[in-house]
Amino acid sequence: MKKLIFVPILFILLYIANCAPSIQPTSEEEASKIYENAMKAYTEQNYKEANDLFLVVAKSSESQKLKGNALFYLGEINKATANYGKALISYAAASRYGLKTSENVKELAALSDSKSLEKAIPYANEDLKPFLLYTLARKLQSAGKEKESSKFFSEIEKKYPDSEYSRKAKYMSRHKGKIRVGVLLPLTGVYSQTAESVKKGIEIGSRDKFIPLYVDTRGNPVKSYKEAVDLIKVEKSSGIIGPLFSRNSFAIACLCDYVEIPFISPTATKEFIDSAGEQCYTINKTIGQQAKAMANYAVKELGLRTFSIFYPYSDYGETFEKYFSEKVIELGGTIVNSLYYKEGKKDFQNELKRIKSSKPDAVYIPAATQDVPAIASQIKYLGIKSQILGANDWKSEEIFRQQVEISALEGIIISESPFNPTDVFSEEFNFIFRKSPDRYACLGYDAAILMGSLIDNPRDKRRLKDIKLTAGSLGSKDSYEDVHIYMISRGDFKLIK
Repeated sequence: MKKLIFVPILFILLYIANCAPSIQPTSEEEASKIYENAMKAYTEQNYKEANDLFLVVAKSSESQKLKGNALFYLGEINKATANYGKALISYAAASRYGLKTSENVKELAALSDSKSLEKAIPYANEDLKPFLLYTLARKLQSAGKEKESSKFFSEIEKKYPDSEYSRKAKYMSRHKGKIRVGVLLPLTGVYSQTAESVKKGIEIGSRDKFIPLYVDTRGNPVKSYKEAVDLIKVEKSSGIIGPLFSRNSFAIACLCDYVEIPFISPTATKEFIDSAGEQCYTINKTIGQQAKAMANYAVKELGLRTFSIFYPYSDYGETFEKYFSEKVIELGGTIVNSLYYKEGKKDFQNELKRIKSSKPDAVYIPAATQDVPAIASQIKYLGIKSQILGANDWKSEEIFRQQVEISALEGIIISESPFNPTDVFSEEFNFIFRKSPDRYACLGYDAAILMGSLIDNPRDKRRLKDIKLTAGSLGSKDSYEDVHIYMISRGDFKLIK
């Protein structure tokens, strides 16, 4: 068995190494000492020395554990030095020795070229091979290499028929049209989970309409703009979907208007983006609708008059803050203070103490899901008695799985804009991804459906009225009658309006 593994690993090491290290261990004890020296060099960030020593261990050690660990750290070194293709191959090979590197492989696959992806496949364990084959096929398809991509799609269906990637391959192999649309998403980083949901919706919504060309923006505005230029100039994209954030979107919307192609952001919230051009659209209108609906319910139904607002410093949070404040004041209420926090922060006590001291009737907190457990726990710890109001990201089963007492969530009132995926979309999404679409997947799907219509006949505005969006809206933020209001009660969401 060792020989079967050793031969491909030897080839991978020849690819990864710039030159063959001259040190050769004469015993397993010596190999362990070389590994210790490699770790010392790695922790000191002496990557060149660490790389050479890990190569020696990976090539010569008889220990499966040492060999696997050495390959993992070769991946870490190559990732740190931006050699993403070599890092991918090293992580893939490490998986062969029982190391859990699936997340590393998936992260690096998005950053690697097609040659590195193809080289990584033979060295990966069987669980990772369908993913790598699919990623390679999609990358080739996006590059217009339909014949090559079809070969790998077929390989997935033949060798891994029960894999989720086999189901996806059956759909994606039908994308043989020449129309391409650039898609700008932060596929790595803090917002990668949201981006992946949007991407899943786009993959289904774009079927038989256009080929999506995905680019990882990492949430960087400058990178987003440069990638948009390349997608238009080099890839000849017929339209652009994304980015996710308003701060990244306006300049790209103006660029698309200048070259007369459609632009759609599935999640940006700033109104002015739509004004960049006739074919520029934002469809995430429901945040403003939610904020107004919550203000209306709090003042008219609950009789609350004074409010504090605690919101994340992001497009998402700022939009909630703006529309909630405006509606409260319009209804005769008072905003006693409005504080923001940076997303991902863990300690909110200073801000929450300020809010407690102002003694508002209610505190409006449109927090992101990942911030909810810490905020709710610290509200309970500080003994804040004001009514807590939240937004759609509070309505997630994920918050009950975090380290937060159920009692800390009891009685919190939250809003949610309904999203209504069609039966066809839901069935396809479940079939491919084995779960139901969330709101962000629906927004991605809506963006793809709208883009398909704009590409097909960009000047016919009448056709847009016939498009049934599942979560997005082309209408006004003033319409909030359909927003649902829930109360968290005994670990569940109880619909109260």
